[in-house]
Amino acid sequence: MRYSELNVLEINEISRIVKEKQPSLFKQICIFIGQLFYYTFIVHFKYKSLPVNYKGLVFFGVSLNNRRSLEPIINKVEKDTFLYLNNHVTDVHKRRAWWHSIPYIFTLIKLYKKSNQEDKSLILKYFTRFLTTYGLYKVAGEMLDKYNVKVLVLANDHNDINRCLIFNALERNIKTVYVQHASVKKGFPRLDFTYSFLDGLESLHKYLYAGKPNGEVYLSGGVRFDFLYDKIVKRNDEVKKIGVAINMLDDFEKVKNLCLFLKNEGYEDIILRPHPRYQHLDTEWLIKNNISISNPKEESSFDFIANIDFMISNESAIHLDASIMYCPTVLYNMSDNKVLDDYNFIKNNLVKLANTDEELLMFIKNPKDILPTREVLQYYNASSNTHLEGKLGTTIARFLELLCQGKEKQFDKEQGFVKNSVIFHEIDDSFAG
Repeated sequence: MRYSELNVLEINEISRIVKEKQPSLFKQICIFIGQLFYYTFIVHFKYKSLPVNYKGLVFFGVSLNNRRSLEPIINKVEKDTFLYLNNHVTDVHKRRAWWHSIPYIFTLIKLYKKSNQEDKSLILKYFTRFLTTYGLYKVAGEMLDKYNVKVLVLANDHNDINRCLIFNALERNIKTVYVQHASVKKGFPRLDFTYSFLDGLESLHKYLYAGKPNGEVYLSGGVRFDFLYDKIVKRNDEVKKIGVAINMLDDFEKVKNLCLFLKNEGYEDIILRPHPRYQHLDTEWLIKNNISISNPKEESSFDFIANIDFMISNESAIHLDASIMYCPTVLYNMSDNKVLDDYNFIKNNLVKLANTDEELLMFIKNPKDILPTREVLQYYNASSNTHLEGKLGTTIARFLELLCQGKEKQFDKEQGFVKNSVIFHEIDDSFAG
């Protein structure tokens, strides 16, 4: 392929629905130059050695949430038969990617000039991300060739390096397997995997907005939920400990006001959990006001939820985690943005929306009244209250074993799997309608 013809807009399709603020073009270029120096002189990339009994099976998950979805499967796969790439700095040859991208700056400028106004704004907003896509695409192909990949397992369907791997795998007829790592929104790219394991029907409906998936889809439930069943605890009927989970959309001044309101109402035990990429955390203020902090890099969302009686968060996938652990959770806006209900959590009765402090207080005082029904939970997590609950890691590992042997058709026929079950099934044409 001529990389000058690469559709970087399609690869970075997720950028159209991302709400995070981006640096100015000047700052983006400065960051790019700094990264170029870092990857050239500080980080030394080296391809990993292949395991003794390597079967061409590669797991790629370079973020914390990706790893939490892949590792329940990896732990059930035979040792020394697979390669696990899990470090975004050392497992992707970014030095080559960044240097290879530089000559394409004029290609990107030409693309900008001939694009419509919406795409022009997008390219300017993510200029260096679009630029590095040219190099990442080349590096992704080199990785697949170097490791002689036969089956590629991913837990992310939209980040630039993941998309580059997916499209390169399609060109090489490499089988790809997607394991959903978090809730999705309308606007996520089409499922272009050979096989996709989704949380449930709710996720499938979202993906269908982008078109019918190219491969086969299993409504498996979330494998990342496997280990949480040992963490489900009996909670106090009276709320004593409140967790506040915040993300990049949230204004910390509004977060402060919420915490002070809760304290004034007598709820002294508050734990604040920031998103791993949240950059405006005022730890000094939190310590001064005796508010605990849950470090997302050290404590999983499930451990955080197991330690509270009630959770408050803005629009976030963590509401699903809380619901599956039977923890009452409420959506409360701590930003200047309108609540869009991108996850449809409110529409589908998974969580309640508190528009005012008074409504929030009412929910806190009646926590059991806001827990979702079993049917709602299964709509989001198909394995809830089924024989597959807590066993998806083992189930998908078995599927990968058969896939490496070219016997994947045997999967649905094996006893104990989905035969005559609505929980695990292939997508039907009727869904596309």
